[in-house]
Amino acid sequence: MKLTHSFTSFWGILLHFLLLNTTLVHAHPHNVLHSQSRSHSAVPRVQEEHKALEKRALPDLRVMALGASIVFGVGSSDGNGFRKLLRDQLRYSGYNVDMVGTKNGGTMKDNDVEATSGYVVSQIHDASKLSYKYKPNLVVINAGTNDLVHNIDTGNQHERLKSMLLDLWSNISEKTVIILSTILPVDKPDAESLRGPVNTKYRAVVSELRKQGKPIFLADLDGFMTLDDLGDGTHPTDYGFRKMAGAFWSAFQEAKNEINDPLPADLAGDSGKTCRKSPGDGVNAGSQTQRGSGYDDGTYEHDSQEMGTLMTITSDWDRDQWFFARIFRSDRDDLLGWVENSAGNVVYAVRRNDGAGKFTKINTDLDVHDNCKIKGVVFIDLNGDGLDDFACIGSDGAVYASINQGNGGGDKPPTFVYKGLWRAADSKYPQSKVRLADIDGDGRADFCGLADNGDVYVWRNGWIDDMPKYWQALGKRFEGKGMGNLDGTRFEDINGDGRDDWAWVGDQGETFLWTNHRSCGVGKEGDGLKVAWRPGYYKGKTSGPTHTGGFAKGIRNRIHFARIYGEPQDFGLLGKQDYVYMEHSKGSDGKHTFKMRVWKNKGYGGTKLKGDGNKYCDMTGNGRDDYVWVLSKGEMDFYPNAGKDFITDKDSYWGPMQKAFFKPPRDLDRRDLHLTDWDGDGKCDIVWVDPDNKNHVSVWKNNYTPGGGFNWQYLANPAPELYCPEKRGIGFQDLPVQFADVTGNGLSDYLCIEKNGRIWGWTQDSKGSWTYIDQFFGTKGHDRANMHFADVDGDGRDDAIWVEKFSGDAFVYYNKGRKDVAGSRYHWEIQERGGPFPAYGGSYAGSCQYFPDLNGDGRADLHSIQATFPNTAVTAYNICGGNRSGDDSSDIKKPDLIIPP
Repeated sequence: MKLTHSFTSFWGILLHFLLLNTTLVHAHPHNVLHSQSRSHSAVPRVQEEHKALEKRALPDLRVMALGASIVFGVGSSDGNGFRKLLRDQLRYSGYNVDMVGTKNGGTMKDNDVEATSGYVVSQIHDASKLSYKYKPNLVVINAGTNDLVHNIDTGNQHERLKSMLLDLWSNISEKTVIILSTILPVDKPDAESLRGPVNTKYRAVVSELRKQGKPIFLADLDGFMTLDDLGDGTHPTDYGFRKMAGAFWSAFQEAKNEINDPLPADLAGDSGKTCRKSPGDGVNAGSQTQRGSGYDDGTYEHDSQEMGTLMTITSDWDRDQWFFARIFRSDRDDLLGWVENSAGNVVYAVRRNDGAGKFTKINTDLDVHDNCKIKGVVFIDLNGDGLDDFACIGSDGAVYASINQGNGGGDKPPTFVYKGLWRAADSKYPQSKVRLADIDGDGRADFCGLADNGDVYVWRNGWIDDMPKYWQALGKRFEGKGMGNLDGTRFEDINGDGRDDWAWVGDQGETFLWTNHRSCGVGKEGDGLKVAWRPGYYKGKTSGPTHTGGFAKGIRNRIHFARIYGEPQDFGLLGKQDYVYMEHSKGSDGKHTFKMRVWKNKGYGGTKLKGDGNKYCDMTGNGRDDYVWVLSKGEMDFYPNAGKDFITDKDSYWGPMQKAFFKPPRDLDRRDLHLTDWDGDGKCDIVWVDPDNKNHVSVWKNNYTPGGGFNWQYLANPAPELYCPEKRGIGFQDLPVQFADVTGNGLSDYLCIEKNGRIWGWTQDSKGSWTYIDQFFGTKGHDRANMHFADVDGDGRDDAIWVEKFSGDAFVYYNKGRKDVAGSRYHWEIQERGGPFPAYGGSYAGSCQYFPDLNGDGRADLHSIQATFPNTAVTAYNICGGNRSGDDSSDIKKPDLIIPP
């Protein structure tokens, strides 16, 4: 923001002249943004002395352009829209002009604006409050197109507009002049039919307020601007913006005599590079900054290989007593049989899965210390350690838990510790309507309640302990498919991506499947962590079941899904679940025979999303983060930052893609690969943390040169002292290690993040030496997967960012440097009332928010993935508060406006 006027030697001469000619001078006691300094643009062509004197006789203009995408300039070739044209006309006419607003858009130097694409009148009203502090004495408004397009309360649209106008005068100045335009034509019949009545009401509002003595004027675009002036049916072309600027200029001619000098602006601490970020003050890049990069594995197509009868068991009972559970290891399901022993206690006979379809009966029964009846028994991972625990669902729907201690081996089953009540009963969900499933993919079973129509309501199992620390209501996360009954409803991770899929098993074993995928849909507690469901089919089919079944009627409860072979679909995935039919027959002796018939899962798809491969870092050293899309096995595609701050729908934000600019020597899980500036040369290197060796590091040093491209130097073990014993979780962002520049010296520091969010590790100095830090950051009760590190305030040190998982809102613990505070070796500033500072307003789910520096100003921007399947994205720049100002040329020329007749 230009807050002071740089006087040239000419101004010294002129000042002397003006002191001798005081009658030519118009006094401006309050025309400053800060009380000690003026804010206006340098006078062009200083040799034209009498024009300069003329300009001094006019009030300074502090102009806020207020609205949505049209005001922002979407549709114009330079992103300036009508704003630069209007500004240039005002400058040419002798006015000093400073555009104000918390957003920036377009190529013009003084590109401050208060406009956000997609906003309706009420949102524009809220956004206008961010710029009250600038005390503009002229506000030009175009607002309301989005209300029409989405048919949002158009009958009261004029009243919402009026409320905004009155608030502008109440909070800025009663003397602030407002020029309001009517709404442009729109090439959508429903919206266009509403436009005429709304514009009529806009005119009435202006007339009413004018009669009350308010300084408001109308720029009427009806009949002057047509659909021919719009490039996409909504936004003007460059020609259309010339007409729009002309209409505002014509209205200004009526308004100019009522304009007074602006009041002092309230901008304490609002200039410079290191100001704090506030929600809602991001600057939209103009259009989508990602439009569908990356690869996926499509929707799930089931196929199977019949493996025959793997085991035959004779029993005295047929009572649905068979269960499959991962009690010894996470990649195989063992077979458990419910038994009531001679003491009247329930235990489970165990057949250990030894792999390759082989099972071994072990001599010691499994005791879960719960005499749960068969209908209530569930084996599922409750605490996210990869092993199945025990849950008993009572007849009233209450759930009780015993936790697998993971100490089984050989002929000894693991110990289970009874923990008691896991989830209290809910009268809506008795036993028959309760299911346990990992819906959000964090490895922990959630509580699912079934409605009569098959809709599924979910409560998330929160935190990291064996028992839930809290429950978070997710709302309705699945819509029933009209299958006729609830008995067949199950949740199984069929494809091995770590998220439980919805399956409905029919009476003859036929199974219908919808796979569970992460969604970027914004939400809130009670209606959040939305799921993108996709139907799966049998290979080559586009309808019908994935598993055809076709057995005798009445065998639904004899169908199981289990990791008998546990073969992953691909590298980095969990094992797929095979199809098991416990075929029953009863002998003449009254004994029951069960044949364990298995169909190995050979299905494919539904596990890899385009949205899972996104990484951002400055790979070329130009100060702007580039885009790197990483395949699941570690190969990387490079999209260079094209250096375009603002783009239109016709532009690409990135330069030409370089495919496979990095290929690892073997398959490496992309979750273990990090882009970070290891050596402080300004270019990001590639660091691999070995998940099987305490996350020790290997580095590919980036030796990129502008003429020579990328060259990688492999460093096998550059820092042997670095380690982290933590393991990554199931979720793609639940990582044990992150790299961040905590010290602010330009070098990567190594952060080991415990599951509870406590962080320790090492800092790196300029010589490449590492210093152990016993605690960077204490636990704050945040899920590890929701923690990020980036420089939010531009001071050179990475701050800690916590992203709220439902809404995508992000909060910052500001890094104040090395200082022992509350058990940590670094000081993380929080609000006086406690908790991190609100910084970014989310429009997408937390897992879809990234914080790269895309415009190269040293501040973390908000880059939001809009949807996981197409992998599109939008960007809001984090630009330090305060206005930009100044002319684009020292020679102000008259712009080519098109004036209304």
